[in-house]
This record gives sequence, C-alpha cells and structure tokens, in this order.
Amino acid sequence: MAAAAASVPVRELDDVTECSICAEELTDARSLPCIHNFCLKCLQDYIKSTKPGDNLPCPLCRQDFAVPFGGMANLPRSSFVEKVLRVKKLASQLSVNVDCELCGEEKDASGGNSNGKATIFCTDCSKNMCDQCFSHHKKFKAMSSHKVIALNEQLKTEDLLAKFPENSCDKHSEESIKLYCFECKLAVCMMCFVEEHSSHKCSDIKKVADEVLTKQLHGDITALQDTDDKCNELTNRLESNKNELIDSVEKAGQAIKAEAEKLHNLVDALKHEMLTELSKVEKNSYKEIESIKEEAELRSVVIRSIIRYQKELKQKGTACDIAKLASSMHKRTEELCRFNLDSNYTIKVTFTGKSSYDEAKEMFGALHTRL
Repeated sequence: MAAAAASVPVRELDDVTECSICAEELTDARSLPCIHNFCLKCLQDYIKSTKPGDNLPCPLCRQDFAVPFGGMANLPRSSFVEKVLRVKKLASQLSVNVDCELCGEEKDASGGNSNGKATIFCTDCSKNMCDQCFSHHKKFKAMSSHKVIALNEQLKTEDLLAKFPENSCDKHSEESIKLYCFECKLAVCMMCFVEEHSSHKCSDIKKVADEVLTKQLHGDITALQDTDDKCNELTNRLESNKNELIDSVEKAGQAIKAEAEKLHNLVDALKHEMLTELSKVEKNSYKEIESIKEEAELRSVVIRSIIRYQKELKQKGTACDIAKLASSMHKRTEELCRFNLDSNYTIKVTFTGKSSYDEAKEMFGALHTRL
C-alpha cells in the first residue's frame, strides 16, 4: 500500500498490534473468546495436534477455548486491531514526497511520463492523490462521502483512526453498522435490525457508545486497575512469606542439628527422619507459595494487557469499535476481577527439642508447621 497521511506516534500502537506467540506484528489477526489476538498462522501451529471441539488454553492467559470446526480461520477478526494495524503501516511508510497514484495509473495506461505530487490520501480508496485528481475524485457522487486526510495534516492517532471508514456488518458487507441492540448486546446494521432485531430495544450506536458503553469501559478499566494493584500487593506479600519460610526453615534446621549433636548415634536415624520431613514441608510449602505467586503474576500480566487494549479502544476506537467489543470486554473484566486476592499463605516452621531420654522419638523432639 502506498504511503499516507499524518505524523502518527507508531510506538503507541505496538502493544495492541503484537502477537504474543511470535512476538511480531499481528498478521491476519484472529480473536479468542478471552479477547486476546494472535496471528492466524501462529494459532494454526498452536492447534496442530488437536481436533475440532478440543479445549485448549489461551497461549497468554490460559483460559480454555474450543477449537472451532472448520479451523482457526473461522475465529472472528478484530476489526479494531486491523484498523490500528492499517494506521500503523501507513504512518511508518510516510514519505515527504509521495507520487499521486491516480496519475501513475493514467501514466501506465497512456505511456506518459508525468506524475503529480500527492497531497491527499483517501481512506476509502486507499489511494494517494494530487490536487487535480482529488478534484475529479470528489465530483463523483459515490465518492463524495469518502474520508480523506491531507498529507501535511498533523493528527493524533485517535484522530487518524476516526478518518477511516466505519466497520461494515459481518453479515451484510455492503451495510455500515448503525445501531446497538441492548437485548443482544450487539452492534448491528439496518438489515440486521429488520431481519432479527426489530422487536428489540435498539439505539444509535454513536449515542450508545458515547453515553453508555464508554462509561462502562471506563468502569472496567478502573476495576481491572484495582485488581491489578491487588495482584501486585499479593505478589509482594507472598514474596515476604517465602523469605520468612526460608528463614524459619533455616533456624529449624539449626535447632534440629544442635539437638542431634546431644543425642549422638542414638538419634541419628530420627535426625534423618526429621530433616527429611522438614525438607518435604519446605518443598511443598515453597511450591504452594510459588504457585499462588505465579498465578497472581500471570493474572497481573493478563489484566495489564486487557487494560492496554481497553485504553486503546477507549481513546482511539470509534463508536462502532467500542459497541462491538464493550460486552465481551465487560464480561472479561468481571472474570478477571473474580480472582481471590486475599490469600495469606504464611508458614513458619519451628522445632521443639526435648532432653528426656525415656523414648528416643520424644527425646529428639517434634517438627511444627504453623500456617
């Protein structure tokens, strides 16, 4: 595609447009039910040893999804991500001197040798045009509603995204999405409304996005940020618990060894038994803490990725983009916020020695594990 418009900060878009499997820019991006996007080829490689209907965990958040019948190509595309990718590509190819593509087409047809310099980019046609070609272009009635960008125009990313055409309906490709169905929580076109939603409560999609769904999205972001903060607090607390466990295990080990010195050969066998038990307690408890910590860290990573996505959608998505994703975003937010963040897995291990020689095991002492 030829170069286009304005000065766009490409770095702002990197997180939303990156595949976490190949760590490259998304190619033919497909969305899983958990809202994470991956390259179609990466997903196809990921499910190679499975069959349709099998459940697999999302490569990023581990939420299960069913392998679609007909393959991963049947997964929905993310129109918002595709639009952002398009903007990113156009911005990265920006050139000071861009030839008019329509003049170039005429030159190829006529064998001429002159090209005008482009001053306008039409987002509907995906063409760079000079002033003369643009003046002809806008005379056509079918093209009068096309959105265009001046190549010398300084635009923010969200402004540039707004210049691109609205999404077309998945069922009726010639129809633009105009309405939001409150009952089905879907963004629909007029044909969808007539065929399936005429008895449902529907409203103008821009009005719903501005007055309802954007507020919902803001609430989701706030809730996720709060949950992320709690995840971080839990991670720090568990790290402290782990250090206390290591310290208490070390002290208990020293007590065991000191008591064993007093009993010499008589208690060697019990000494080995106790140290083995202590090691098992340490291993199991350490493993449990690490497991909880890992889950909290993973949840935090997932939440931050969703927050980034939601912020991008809130700031740069059109009303249509927001309406299409708001319901699934909200559902995913509720799922992530249900994570138990009140775990306080504190373990201290001590050893109580006894100097009585009545019974060997009682003389040696007992290992105590306190939660």
